[in-house]
Amino acid sequence: MQKYATEESIPLLPGFERLLLRTPVVDRKGWAFNSVSLQIAVGRKPRHGRFTAEWASKVICDIGQKANVIVSPAAGEKPSKFASAHDLRRSCADQLVAAGVPEREVAAILRHASAETTRRHYAPGNVQRTAEVIRHRLKTPKST
Repeated sequence: MQKYATEESIPLLPGFERLLLRTPVVDRKGWAFNSVSLQIAVGRKPRHGRFTAEWASKVICDIGQKANVIVSPAAGEKPSKFASAHDLRRSCADQLVAAGVPEREVAAILRHASAETTRRHYAPGNVQRTAEVIRHRLKTPKST
């Protein structure tokens, strides 16, 4: 299930697929990540049902701050911005684009209806990297 209670199939990234395949076949049912079971696993009594996306986002932001992963340094009165869930999405998109994964497939992984959304918000591209890809594909040496 995706957000808005829609069900869809999406391609899995190899590392995530390997993680999921560690689960024995007989245990492959229900949620991939059950926050209630995480509470039980660390010896806590669950106080709530499944956590919300907002709660998960807050936890990821807290981890980014505690790990001191700064994505935007302080400027004037504006404090530093630490890594968030969307920063992780952007990083994933950038790595996929850098690896040569076509935009349309990156959009599918990020569950965007349009590759334009991916291009505009998550993988705007790097002009120098794009030029290098073009030189490589056309087998043209870099001018000095």
